[in-house]
Amino acid sequence: MFRTPGRTATRLSAMVIAGGLAAAGVIGFAGAASAEGAKGVYKGGDVGANIYLKGKADSQRASILKLEVDGKILRTYCIDFHTLVRDEAKYDESGWKETSFGTKADKAKVKWVLLNSFPTVDLAGVRKAVSAPELTEGEAAAATQAAIWHFTDGQNLDDGNNKNDGDVVKLYKYLVGDANKGDVTEPPVSLSVTPGEKAGKINDKPGIGPFEVKTNAEGKSINAKLLAGDTDAKATLVDADGKPVAKVGNGDKLYVDASKATKAGSQSLEVSGESTVQAGRVFQGVNKDGSTSQLLIVADKQKVQTSDKAIAKWGNPGKGPLPEINATKDCVDGGVKVTVKNSGDESYKFKLDGKETTVQPGKSVDQVVKVAEDQAYKITILGPDGKTAKEFTGTLDCKTAGATEGVTGGTSGGSTGGTPAPVNPKGPDLAATGSDSSNTPAILGGAGALLLAGGGLVFYMRRRNNGSNGAAA
Repeated sequence: MFRTPGRTATRLSAMVIAGGLAAAGVIGFAGAASAEGAKGVYKGGDVGANIYLKGKADSQRASILKLEVDGKILRTYCIDFHTLVRDEAKYDESGWKETSFGTKADKAKVKWVLLNSFPTVDLAGVRKAVSAPELTEGEAAAATQAAIWHFTDGQNLDDGNNKNDGDVVKLYKYLVGDANKGDVTEPPVSLSVTPGEKAGKINDKPGIGPFEVKTNAEGKSINAKLLAGDTDAKATLVDADGKPVAKVGNGDKLYVDASKATKAGSQSLEVSGESTVQAGRVFQGVNKDGSTSQLLIVADKQKVQTSDKAIAKWGNPGKGPLPEINATKDCVDGGVKVTVKNSGDESYKFKLDGKETTVQPGKSVDQVVKVAEDQAYKITILGPDGKTAKEFTGTLDCKTAGATEGVTGGTSGGSTGGTPAPVNPKGPDLAATGSDSSNTPAILGGAGALLLAGGGLVFYMRRRNNGSNGAAA
């Protein structure tokens, strides 16, 4: 997040620990709420140019940003102007509704920009569309990034006093003008299997499930298999007809047939293969210290190898409760929605966020755990015996930094929109801003902790004040 010289930024990192659920004979495991699709690492800026935005005295570097996925480079743009981008930050492919981008009124117009400008459209095509034969790749990227910031963060290119190159202004006006009719359709995920967990009885037919495969890979090209599980389970992966399956495609349903198992247990399944990350897919970043890295949106498409996993749990008929636990980020309610379903024969008690709940057989219960914006969280679910059954980790990103903190002015943060400036030597994991302001000193702040009583939430808050080239995180 950008601050003018002499002013520092604050980034809050938090961990949320809540109460929860466990059942005899059922294995708990950690997972991410709503994690899906490809994973990547931020690798710095690509082609771009310096531009001037209205109300900003200094120029702003605006460019394509590189995300390495499966050893290949995805070209992306920033959709979170006020948040720092972190060197080597890890990124997860996310659905629109799981991030702040899903709350944007103009997200359809952003997708139209991506599909009708550089690099999805080659430079020759962009030049022809706006009658700008001398437009360069860097200028096309800068104008495209500026148009995206217009819709996602309310930033506007300064088109007066000849501050910006005429071709950049021409492309920008085309992208934000009447030609932009919007495209509200969210591109499909590269590859996922949902839900993350299912539970059932050992003799369920065709098995424990269904688990649905979502992918944009063509045909039955995705591999599906069971991973190591209970040694005596002898479970098999089958389709809706109970037939063994090893290759699947989009929309296919998978089941884990545990009928030959001799006791309650669990087994994970994995889907993997080559799929395509398409323009308009969003990637959410998390830094090593748990703080967020700016939201990125894919600007072209790339075939990558990716995978996803889920777990099947089973118990014997008449032998008690059978919980299945899943979680999704809920930007409407400002937290993580945990869903506990009981597929067993007896009622099931669990404790979450200081609250004890009973789930009757065949019923499910939803509970939202409140999480502060831009906070890394860990939600731990305990059972009646007090043991941990499952944990969910992630970062809540439902609003832009400017919306939540009232920031005026700034950069896309870090190297956002552009080629990274020198990295702060005292914080090797922090990328410097793409802004041309370069006189703000680096300041490292202190740390603190706060226990919130009554809600069962423990927040570990760490406060860092950094500055580098006019940016801080």
